Amino acid sequence: MELFDGAGTLAQAEIQSISPRKTTLTIQTLQTLPRPHRSQVVIACSLAQGDRFDWLISKCTELGVDRICPVRFERTVKLARGEKVTDRFVKLAIAAAKQSERLFLPRIDRAGSLLQTLEHFDSESSGTSILYGSPNPKAASLLQQVDFSQVMIVFIGPEGGLTPEEEHLLTERGAREVRLTDTVLRIETAAVAAAAILCAKRDRLS
Repeated sequence: MELFDGAGTLAQAEIQSISPRKTTLTIQTLQTLPRPHRSQVVIACSLAQGDRFDWLISKCTELGVDRICPVRFERTVKLARGEKVTDRFVKLAIAAAKQSERLFLPRIDRAGSLLQTLEHFDSESSGTSILYGSPNPKAASLLQQVDFSQVMIVFIGPEGGLTPEEEHLLTERGAREVRLTDTVLRIETAAVAAAAILCAKRDRLS
């Protein structure tokens, strides 16, 4: 069987014994691979009800998103919060990484407000390209706004839309509005669509 640590280490092991409480393995091969030198894709997305955000975590992990930031916008439906929720998201990402044979786990942030999320980005990196989904028919296509010389961050708002204050906060940070399709998408659909477009284009360039 194969083992991985989510940080680039991959091992092939042989099962020696199995009991109800313990499985013993012998490592046959062990290698540590460097993290790929490529642009990062970040999805900063409104939390959603039920298992919809769980599905989003799994699919974004499979696609190769580097970081997932749950965001509480003004119109985000109030949901459970705390370390246990974040721990569940991490477990879902681990399961998706196993299924997709991904060696590096995505970073999953603890949920925060839009302002908190933007401040985290400001403190961590100066080379970011921030986009946000918009229903504006005049908004540019996501494909027209891709800049892989920087970290690509896409904000996906709640189904009630962004408030004028939130749009102002984003544009103050240099964010550009983008449109994915001519239809109105649910939170998880928009997030996965954006992730698929960006990761597919990035991976072809790397």
